[in-house]
Amino acid sequence: MVSRVLICCRGEIAHRFIRTCHLLGLETVVIYSADDDQAPFVLAADATVRVSAWDPATLIPTVIGAALDNGADAVAPGYGPLAENAQFAEACATAGLVFIGPNAAAVRQTGDKIAARAAAQRARVPLVPGRSIDGDVEAGARAAAEIGYPVLLKAALGGGGRGIRVVPQAADFAGALAEVRHEALRAFGSDQVYLEKFLGETVRHIEVQVVADQHGHYLHLGTRECSVQRRRQKIVEEAPAPNLSDDLRRRLHDAALALAREVAYDSVGTVEFLVDASEQFYFIEMNARIQVEHPVTEAITGVDIVEQLIRSAQGLPLALSQEQVRFHGHALEFRLCAESAHGDFLPTGGRVVDYRVPEGPGIRVDSGIRIGSLMSPLFDSLCLKLIVSAGNRAFAVQRARAALDELLVAGFSSNLPVHAWLLAWPPFVEGHYDLSICNHFPSAHALPAEEAQLLQAVAALARHLQPATAPAPAAGNPISTWTQRNSHWQLS
Repeated sequence: MVSRVLICCRGEIAHRFIRTCHLLGLETVVIYSADDDQAPFVLAADATVRVSAWDPATLIPTVIGAALDNGADAVAPGYGPLAENAQFAEACATAGLVFIGPNAAAVRQTGDKIAARAAAQRARVPLVPGRSIDGDVEAGARAAAEIGYPVLLKAALGGGGRGIRVVPQAADFAGALAEVRHEALRAFGSDQVYLEKFLGETVRHIEVQVVADQHGHYLHLGTRECSVQRRRQKIVEEAPAPNLSDDLRRRLHDAALALAREVAYDSVGTVEFLVDASEQFYFIEMNARIQVEHPVTEAITGVDIVEQLIRSAQGLPLALSQEQVRFHGHALEFRLCAESAHGDFLPTGGRVVDYRVPEGPGIRVDSGIRIGSLMSPLFDSLCLKLIVSAGNRAFAVQRARAALDELLVAGFSSNLPVHAWLLAWPPFVEGHYDLSICNHFPSAHALPAEEAQLLQAVAALARHLQPATAPAPAAGNPISTWTQRNSHWQLS
């Protein structure tokens, strides 16, 4: 059985894993770079390994070596850069380490979007019309014409909103294909591309949380609404997805489980769909990892999804059956990101100089920062997640407004004004919205000039006051995760 886990991700999800590992009596080791010297996950771990940089070219041997050198018997990638890497899963097995995620074959099949579409077709899961582009530009253009414009070009190994282009007409196809292939090769190591019919933005992005083990047991933990996005990346999620008929909800659950069985899935994962106004749905991808938005599902089910992930990786059976899953109330998650809130959503950065988070019933904060933490624009912009739950959606929205009023992060610009705007926008408040929401808020939430000037002044002062270097944490750190949580280290 596992006793010591190396966590090879950073930020709030690394600390999320530390919390559950400690709850299960497991020791933790984290890898970090200089930018994360003062990050909460580094301070909370039992042991730390400092690396010069997160170099993609050497990341796998670096992580394997760090795990073996520090007595770890398992590796948890979270949703970090190695989370959906079949080569890494195989390297862990070769080194005698437990990979806290699905089996390598399932990772490979779901990570390749073309293979995942084939699996969905075998499982009789509805698909967006599309096909792979194996030939030259002319062959791809002919395929796009047959499907009908507009189309989407997608990197076969892509994810996180990258490697995607909308092609509105035939004249734009060649240029868009070149861009996607270039981005795909740079970001994912493969320039393989496929195309899909673009369904427009009047559809919803809804996903189903699935959990499986190595004994052939499968269950779902309901739906999540993920239609609030910018740059094709989610910033607000809620569970359950609102305003779905019982029949559609059942069909989504059944389709997700059918695909999980088809690929012999044995871990925590998410199956994502587009849903149109007539309640037709279409599979788009399966994420073979834990999702950023998993807390909203935990809030309405009471299930610790990270614990289930660790159990499955060790070969233990699921701790509950589908009949034991109960859904209670409604939950919303707001991702606070270090980025401009003026419409372009460009990354910002700086050191946290002041912070305050809300407290009270139905409020949870999963944070990757604390006072003194550095948010580097070189890394993911996610600072923290505010999760608010209540007995029904209307009360959850009301509670979210109050919680956001109490939330303070000073030292850099953030997307907090976007969330405040959403909670005053009638379609969101009523739960009747779709992907077209991104066309409404870019110009509606700009900070007043006085607030923007004040924020810039605070950020400048923070840069002036921050020390040139910060002491590294000790190799062994006795700080209790729960003690840190209760003393509000994650106030951000």
